[in-house]
Formats: sequence, C-alpha cells, structure tokens
Amino acid sequence: MLVQLMRRAGLSVSIDGVGNIFGKTQGRGPALMMGSHIDSVPGGGRFDGVAGVASALEVAQSVLEQGASIAHPLEVCGFSAEESSRFGVGTMGSAVITGELNADEVMGLRDRHGISLGQVLGRLGLTEKDVNGSRRRPDDLLGYLELHIEQGPVLEASGKKIGVVKAIAAPTRMKVCFLGRADHSGTTPMDLRRDALAAGSELVLAVEDICRHRIREVVGTVGMMNVKPNAMNVVPETVEMGVDIRSISSQAKSEASRSVMNRAREIADRRGLDVDITVLREEEPVALDPDMISLLEEVCSSTDIPYMLMTSGAGHDAMNMAKITKAGMIFVPSHMGLSHNPDEWTDLNDIELGANCLLQAALRLVAK
Repeated sequence: MLVQLMRRAGLSVSIDGVGNIFGKTQGRGPALMMGSHIDSVPGGGRFDGVAGVASALEVAQSVLEQGASIAHPLEVCGFSAEESSRFGVGTMGSAVITGELNADEVMGLRDRHGISLGQVLGRLGLTEKDVNGSRRRPDDLLGYLELHIEQGPVLEASGKKIGVVKAIAAPTRMKVCFLGRADHSGTTPMDLRRDALAAGSELVLAVEDICRHRIREVVGTVGMMNVKPNAMNVVPETVEMGVDIRSISSQAKSEASRSVMNRAREIADRRGLDVDITVLREEEPVALDPDMISLLEEVCSSTDIPYMLMTSGAGHDAMNMAKITKAGMIFVPSHMGLSHNPDEWTDLNDIELGANCLLQAALRLVAK
C-alpha cells in the first residue's frame, strides 16, 4: 500500500535489502530524508510510526503538487523492523543503512521459534550482499526529519502542540534464560524443586526494584517470558525472558544493566539453577542536531505554535540517522499517553499541525 501511495504521489520507489521502502522526488545532490516506520507490536495502535510516514508522504506530495522550487530532492522512508517484536532488535532497518548493524548480525538473529532472519530474507531472494548494499553514505543525505506521536502524556498535560526533541534515550536489551529441572507438581517437595519460573518471577520484581527505587533516570521492563514445558502439573524447567533497560544517561543505564545481570546470577545460585544472559543490543543515548532543533523551534515560533523542548524515552529511527546526518524530530500529542495499545490516539488536527511544521522545516532546508 505504501509503495502504491508513493507512486501515486509521483515519487520514484525503491526497496533495499532489508525491506526499507523509499520514495524520492526528482533531483540531484543530497536528499532530505523524512519518515518513520510502518511496523507495529502485538496489540499495537494505529499511529505509532505510521503518522510519521503519512506526514512525510503528504509533505513530499504537497511540494510536488504546488510546484515548489527546491534545490535538493525529498526522500520519504518507511523503515522496516523498527519494533523489536519478532527478532528482539529494534530500529533494525535504520540500523542497517547507517552501519550500526552488519549483515552477519542481521542474518543470525532468531525469533522465538528458532527461525533466523537470514532464512526469512532468503525466502525473498535476499542475501548478505543485499543487506550490506543497503548502507547509505553520509554525503547522500542533507538531513533527516521524523514526526512521531509522543507515546507519553507530557504534551497533552502541558497544553503544548509540538514537542521539539533534543535527545533520545537508548535501550540495553538482554535475554535471560533460567534452566532448572522439570518435575511432577504433586510429588516433588517444595524444598527439592529447581523451579525456573519462580526464579524468573524474582527477576521481574528485581528489575522493577532496581529501576524504580535504586537507580534514577532509568526505566526497566520485562516484556516477554517463555515458559517450558508450560504445563499446569509440571514444575517449569526453563524460562526465557526479555529485559529492556532504557535511559538518556549512559551511566545510569549501564549501572542498571549490571545490577540486573548480577541479580539474575544471585537468584540462580541461590536456587541451584543455571542462567544464561545474552545482551541483544546495547545502544548509546543520542543528542539530536542543534541546528535542526533551532530550525524546528524557529518554525514553531514564527507560526505561533505552542511547543516545548523535550527528551524521548522511546527509541526511534532518528537516533540511528543521527549517526550519519543532521537529524531532527517532532512530537505530536498522544491522548492519555497511551501507546503500544489499541486505544492509542492522536487527534488528526494535531497530526496536521505537526505535518505543517515538517513541511515548513523541509522547505527551509531544501529551498534554492
């Protein structure tokens, strides 16, 4: 559908080796890239990512329809696999094009069923060469702008219509697997059990304690747990957990991650279990480009749009794009702060206002 909409708008469409979709206006020289992602999470909403792609497409289409004179091409992107739902690694599409992930890392990722991303891409006729060929050079780009819903309650509570993002928090994601022993639930005494799920439950509470009470400026979540054999009358033998630690402070994030790992080992030792800890991704918080921040502030001020400077607790493709080009980001309000939820909602008037900010910023950047 996105490819069809891009073509209908008059854009030249391409899809790279990891599934990123690009639509570009005619023109030479470095392009101003705009967009976000179109994938979602299980039970997700309809605005997360998609609002940014739709707004970027609308900006490019409007520029073409109005015959605006521009010195640089506009490039709309729909990044693939921004969410970590299947393979446990977020912002994958933008990480590949910026060199944050290489083909070996990408092809070896596996989902909960043991299927590798290499197998998935292979079914589409894509190889490591195609993945590596997706990388973009910094001199290909004039900059990157992303509109996104806030995914939090700050803008709505403050009455501001636009958030100009100055920094993006980064995650450390790890897989923790406790290995115990499967036993009969009726015949095995409590003091002789090696219950992996009980250990996992302790770690869930430990993550909450560490990130809520012990270390400031950090949030932590256990959002995934697989239990085997997963039968009511069997003491659980293994538990695989996904742990997500985030902060805009590298020091706080590292401290929290170490604390979680140490607590996992302590729990395993005390309960007579084995534990395996794999760090899936460790990213650094990103400060966005000062010139882009000033430009977005100027656009809001000149058009009398109430705005505020803010940080993002969620990761976005902009944090990868900032590694190779000037990146800026616009937030629009989320009702009640809901996100990754079917009730996620952003008023269409707010999206229109954000899209107009995106348009004005884009025109100032690519004007002759």
